[in-house]
Amino acid sequence: MAIIWLFSRQIGLAVLPFAVYSVFHVLTYSRSNLIPVFQPPPQPTSPSQKPPQTALSESIGKFVKGYYDTSMTLVAVLEIALFFRILGSVIILQKGAFILLIIYSVFLRARYAQSSFVQQVVAQAGSRIDVYAADQRTPPVVRQVWEQVKGLLQRGVEMTDLRRYAQGPQQSSGPKKA
Repeated sequence: MAIIWLFSRQIGLAVLPFAVYSVFHVLTYSRSNLIPVFQPPPQPTSPSQKPPQTALSESIGKFVKGYYDTSMTLVAVLEIALFFRILGSVIILQKGAFILLIIYSVFLRARYAQSSFVQQVVAQAGSRIDVYAADQRTPPVVRQVWEQVKGLLQRGVEMTDLRRYAQGPQQSSGPKKA
């Protein structure tokens, strides 16, 4: 995805997921590779004991463990928001936006298949929209449009599920008709 953003029109929102990932990569690398060189951990008291970590390594480890889930949820929200930003560019007919939408849709579908955080954010957004659509004050047309959009999205996810194709043809449990 980074190469796509390098050669496409600049969208500031696209940098934010990379920034979050970078913070965690730098912290993890520093904790495991740099801190032991500049601040060696104390020697263990027995050979079978794991060497103790320095206070700085422990605080970085606690930070990473404490904020990892929240940060990955933030990344998922940013990636979905970026999809709608690109969709807006397509609606106003910006040059190259349609191709970018296709490429980013493939990327986002792959992220949905691999990331429980993206799946969780999509499910939460869907349930929130369901609540708004079920409200009695919502016009019936809006409810119908939402149900159609939701159905299209579900069919699109089912059609692009590679696991379905990798398993081969499904055997039907009923008798075959001639």
